[in-house]
Amino acid sequence: MSSLTNRSSGGVIRRTERGTRLAAALVGVFLTICVGYAALLRPGKQLVSMSYDMPFVVHRAGSAGELRIVYIGDLNGDSLDRRSQAQLLEKLGEAGARAVVYDIIFDRKSDDPRVDEEFAAAMRRFRGVDAEGKPIPGMARRYVLLACGRKTITMAGMAGEQLVPPTDILLDAADDFGLAAFDDEAFFVRRLSTGTLDEPSLAWKAAVLLGAPLAESTRLAPRWLNFAGPPPDPGDPYAVQPIPSSSASSVLLGGGYTGYFQDKVVVIGGEPGLVGAELGKDLFSTPFHRFQFGGKLPLMSGVEVQATGLANLLGENWINRTSARSETVLVVLAGLLLGAGLSLLRPLRGIMVAAGVVIAAAVAGYLAIRLGRVWFPWSAVAFAQVPVALVWGVASHAYIERFYRIKISAEQKAIREAFAKYLSPQMLDRLTTEGFATHMNGEKVHAAMMFTDLEGFTDMCERVGDPERIVAILKDYFERTTASIFDHDGVIIKYIGDAIFAAWGAPLVDKDAPIKAVRAAWKLSLNDKLVVDGHEIRTRIGLHTGEVVAGNLGSSRRVDYTLIGDAVNLSARLEGINKLFGTSILMSGEVHAHVNGEFMTRCIGKFRVKGRKEFVVVHELVGPPGSEPSWIALYHQALAALEQNDRAQAQVLFHQVQTARGKRGDGASAYFLGQLAAGVGIEDGVVTLKEK
Repeated sequence: MSSLTNRSSGGVIRRTERGTRLAAALVGVFLTICVGYAALLRPGKQLVSMSYDMPFVVHRAGSAGELRIVYIGDLNGDSLDRRSQAQLLEKLGEAGARAVVYDIIFDRKSDDPRVDEEFAAAMRRFRGVDAEGKPIPGMARRYVLLACGRKTITMAGMAGEQLVPPTDILLDAADDFGLAAFDDEAFFVRRLSTGTLDEPSLAWKAAVLLGAPLAESTRLAPRWLNFAGPPPDPGDPYAVQPIPSSSASSVLLGGGYTGYFQDKVVVIGGEPGLVGAELGKDLFSTPFHRFQFGGKLPLMSGVEVQATGLANLLGENWINRTSARSETVLVVLAGLLLGAGLSLLRPLRGIMVAAGVVIAAAVAGYLAIRLGRVWFPWSAVAFAQVPVALVWGVASHAYIERFYRIKISAEQKAIREAFAKYLSPQMLDRLTTEGFATHMNGEKVHAAMMFTDLEGFTDMCERVGDPERIVAILKDYFERTTASIFDHDGVIIKYIGDAIFAAWGAPLVDKDAPIKAVRAAWKLSLNDKLVVDGHEIRTRIGLHTGEVVAGNLGSSRRVDYTLIGDAVNLSARLEGINKLFGTSILMSGEVHAHVNGEFMTRCIGKFRVKGRKEFVVVHELVGPPGSEPSWIALYHQALAALEQNDRAQAQVLFHQVQTARGKRGDGASAYFLGQLAAGVGIEDGVVTLKEK
């Protein structure tokens, strides 16, 4: 058989391809984990914040029913007008408000001292205390809190922050004050501000004062706002207000507020846009604004943000973020699964999986906020890790496919060219698809072998005389016999003169190799009728199965694909001993064990061929299944007599077989009768053959 390059088969290429795909998957894992981890750092802040922002496209915490907002719409110069605050507190007190929280920094004295004095007196009356702060009998205990700010100061070249508290007269009249500043940057609020290390926030102090079970030790723990809803459109009279609000002027006029403020916490602040419409004048963006379409949603006022934080603290329904450790685990696991998975999947399937992961991550992010009031950086997975893993997976898959398909195509072409004359088209397709390793020194396989030989070929050559005619006769014979072998998935190992050496189970493994060899032998015996000048020439066949070495064997200059081993030699011996018995197809007991009634056979006997210590049980392929003729049973009885060393009984039975088979006689019985007549030693039914 034609020689092949060492280990250049499609199977080897596929193993190399699998290794390359594994390496690509590992690189994909590394890249995806790195991208995910980088997203958790400061440069990825905007990407990660989408995990918190996007659920608010549909998520609403619901109305903060315990709170009310009152907007002040009048200015006194560049400050909110406090001249009506005394009257406003009186009205709120009459309406049954539980507490008033001012999101206004009264850090400058009024031009008219009487305004501040009246305001302070109104605060005390609202609180139910006298000028010394003692409770007034019969008065309900209510609360007033004021806001303070902070400013940056520079001293001795060093920058620091300083609180900006309310004026002393107002501070003495209120219960307390708290920091009104927010933590977020660029006027985009997400965090629930609870103050600094030294000063709690206004919302925190108000919540504690109103009885919320908040521990000071946890005050600086990160919390995120759970917004009740987007700010209402002031131009829409039917817009739903997440936190009910009204104007100070309408409260002062006293119209229709019966029960509206009863037992409610009222947060008072400037009307949105009162001190300037430009961003930065107590107007803030929220998650609702990040994904709005059309840009018509108004910004949220600072007092509404303050009220939202207070509502969260009172209701303990703020949103938490997962720990840094769990987020690292998330991106690592996502990197492992996405980096490897999308590198190993085909592009279309990978795109579908990637889309599914993005959708699943978004749904999980929404449910986490909705049901568990917690958010995790799913957007880092969905919008950073998934794209990187997908792009890498598609690119690496496309490159590997193109590179190895070209190599495999070239390899398959080489294999087809090398094996086209030795394999059936079906086996050739399987070989080029599956490939196999062609080791220079061969490899052990379990195969079934067939040797054929033309009976009387030498005499035929002498009668014919013309070499060209002999070649033409052989060509016609080989066309028919090769077809029988190919039709049963056999491989022509080589032609040896008028003989054929064929195999099953090499170069491709085939668990049905023995029975396929038997089927091919029977078909070959039906199609091999060769008549030359009136003389019929039969084909003798030997079949055996066992372990052999298969592969490219030879020298460094030339190699042939062949099979080597004792099993090959025994197959050739079985073909040769056909002439002793006048039979056409002989098989070893190892092959016979696979027949399973598919053909009619008879056991010829036990023979120890030259060069082998162990005997082999030889069977003859008689024909297709059917009613077994009586002479086969007689023959087996004769063999049993031989095994019992009853030579006389064996002779009688062999003669009966001869008679039963008529004029044709039985070659095997004739052989044994000749051996017994010559006094050849046959011990326990085993015949030792002296010749090959």
